[in-house]
Amino acid sequence: MKWMYLLLDLGTFLGPFLLSFDQKVKYRNSWVSSITASFVIAVPFLIWDSIFTENGFWGFTPDYISGIYIYNLPLEEVLFFILIPFACTFIYEVCKYFFNGWDMDRFNKVFFFFIPLYALFLILRDDYGYYTVSVVISSSIVLTWLRFNSSYRFALLAFLISTIPFLIVNGALTGGFTEQPVVWYNEDQKISQRIFSIPMEDILYSFTLIVSNIIVFEKLKKCFSR
Repeated sequence: MKWMYLLLDLGTFLGPFLLSFDQKVKYRNSWVSSITASFVIAVPFLIWDSIFTENGFWGFTPDYISGIYIYNLPLEEVLFFILIPFACTFIYEVCKYFFNGWDMDRFNKVFFFFIPLYALFLILRDDYGYYTVSVVISSSIVLTWLRFNSSYRFALLAFLISTIPFLIVNGALTGGFTEQPVVWYNEDQKISQRIFSIPMEDILYSFTLIVSNIIVFEKLKKCFSR
């Protein structure tokens, strides 16, 4: 399907967009902060993405994309960094509303232990590559920020919940439902083990993308509310 990647982007965006008009969470009031945060965080991620694409660490199967490119990245890949964070920040706002009275400290402590353990598992394998190293470093920076900034106490819960749609969307992108993957990976730059069709490194990549967007989103909300 020529437009598969674009449809995945738009499908992920559409649900949170329509639910933004709910009178409880009122996510529509945070659109400016959310979209601005997406653009801010998209910059380093697109640079990272472009460099890795240029060097053949990963790439895109032409059969599943529109053929429109921005430099060396498909339009769909660029939109990914705008639309996916928009949806994940929506999940974060829902968590803040529905779990407002919950004590998140114990839950967060588990994640502060689990994520470094997961990163350690990746980096201690003999077959790790540059992609492995890059996600371990980037996720460590974001996790350290969270550890010393308690105002983002629902960020880890939002990340956990977002892994459900993540497994579906990323599974579709990495060949879980097609003969060829939409996004292919150079096996020399990652560990060989996968979660279904998904590279294990993508969990930390997703963590870095989602949580860094939440951090900037909260900063912008405070700025815009002044």
